[in-house]
Amino acid sequence: MTTPPPRSAALLLGLCLAAPLAGCKGKGGGPLARAERNDEAFAHLPVPPADGPKLWALEAGTPVYDRPSTDARKLGEIRVGAAVSRSRAPVTRAGCDGGWFAVRPRGFVCAGPGATLDPGFVARGIPALPDLARPLPYRYARAKSENVPVYARTPTPAEQLAVEPDLRKLQGRAEDRDALGAAANDVPLDARGVPTGPPVLVAGGEGIEGGKRTAASFFGFGADALAPSFAPAAPAAEGPKVAGLRKGSGVALGGALAVDGGAAERRFGVTADGRMVPLDRMRPTLGSTWHGIDLDKVGLPVAFVHKPGVTTFSLAKGKAIKHDDEIERRAAVPLTGKFRTVEGVRYEETREGAWLKSQDLVVIVKRHKFPEFVHGQQKWLDVSIASQTLTAYEGTKPVYATLVSTGRDQLKDPAQSASTARGSFRVVGKHVTQGLDPREVQGAFDVADAPWVMDVDAGPAPAPGAGTTGGGEAPAPAPGFQLAGMYWGDGVGEAQTFHAVAMTPIDAHRLWGWADPQVPEGWHAVYAAPDEATTMVYVRP
Repeated sequence: MTTPPPRSAALLLGLCLAAPLAGCKGKGGGPLARAERNDEAFAHLPVPPADGPKLWALEAGTPVYDRPSTDARKLGEIRVGAAVSRSRAPVTRAGCDGGWFAVRPRGFVCAGPGATLDPGFVARGIPALPDLARPLPYRYARAKSENVPVYARTPTPAEQLAVEPDLRKLQGRAEDRDALGAAANDVPLDARGVPTGPPVLVAGGEGIEGGKRTAASFFGFGADALAPSFAPAAPAAEGPKVAGLRKGSGVALGGALAVDGGAAERRFGVTADGRMVPLDRMRPTLGSTWHGIDLDKVGLPVAFVHKPGVTTFSLAKGKAIKHDDEIERRAAVPLTGKFRTVEGVRYEETREGAWLKSQDLVVIVKRHKFPEFVHGQQKWLDVSIASQTLTAYEGTKPVYATLVSTGRDQLKDPAQSASTARGSFRVVGKHVTQGLDPREVQGAFDVADAPWVMDVDAGPAPAPGAGTTGGGEAPAPAPGFQLAGMYWGDGVGEAQTFHAVAMTPIDAHRLWGWADPQVPEGWHAVYAAPDEATTMVYVRP
């Protein structure tokens, strides 16, 4: 869809798009029927202009296809409430009564259960769309107790009491007004998503009222609160409860609204996919403010302090003199690459001229050898299981370094354990948010809407005899995995996931925006073609 169509195809399709729909249904031997039998014609449709008419997604993952057919390859997804520019008329109605529309910047969407052309959809109120400029694209909440109800529509007071028998007791409790700390979204970022300073709580910031952030203000949403008339679409005759959250399970919230709770007004959060959760049963989740280090000017080597109570030293006359200052755990420290051994202990020199014990550090050294796929400005991620670090490169230039969490079984067989697959892999998909396998958190709770998820293809199965000493059957193929941001914790630097490579929200946001393929404007996910150049992931012991 990015190249001009041949003159004949352009004329043919232009006539169909301008003509009444009844004349372009694709029946018989008409011009559109001939175009429908020729996928190449659809491949050369012009890109809809940015200021053209819109199509809105009605589902959590409305698919975008590379051809107007559900049998075509999926290019990506659009999330409920998001709008994309579309062609003025359907390019065909084959297999889609509402018509297939070309969308910007490429692909086709069926106007039907998953998408609408009606701008009135927006006027009825929808959850806020993700904020792509922030480490956490939504406000997040986690269940304070077991079986927190998830409602498909606004429940009546009687329905709430039937689903939540302890509601009267709950409504008698005092509202939590304790001040909350700094959040991931309080950390200032530059245009690249690189942190530029410590977190700052400012008046008018996310969930801050009267100079502080509380659960009430965080869940209030201020001017972003939804209208009381908003109600997610669901037949009123059906029971309103559609799920129950396990204790600790998290959800992304796109807004909030006040609901009649019978004895008192009650606030409900509206999830990113349009469902509802009672906020008096949820607690705010702010995300870690910790992050890695930009290497654009610093370069390698760098170190991360891996335990508390670490101090610097001066080295003189064969003695190590301890300083009083302490360096925070996980602080990033640029090194010179020089080291000395004093009384049997190795020390690393910092760029400021001080010395640190090697045993107190996780060091990322300057590379002199690179994987075979590294050519030109190829973007790639170097993940070390032993040190729990990740370094982003553009060709041979390191650009960012951080601590991560990989599979908790570390170097065991990833096909049969909680270990991240090792080798060279492609990033084959990116999602603004996506649910994760509960095994990534040892099944302790459910993870919905993890931010900045990248799908990694572990590649084909090994050849028969590969990895064995006497031939025989091939080992099972290593499973694919994901890189993802964590809103539920910040245990980076320790192996604790199932297969995923987990990062703090700030790091995940920085790397997601940098990595290819890029997610088109208005889309929630994108998938790379098999032959498409994309970011590589190199996982080593």
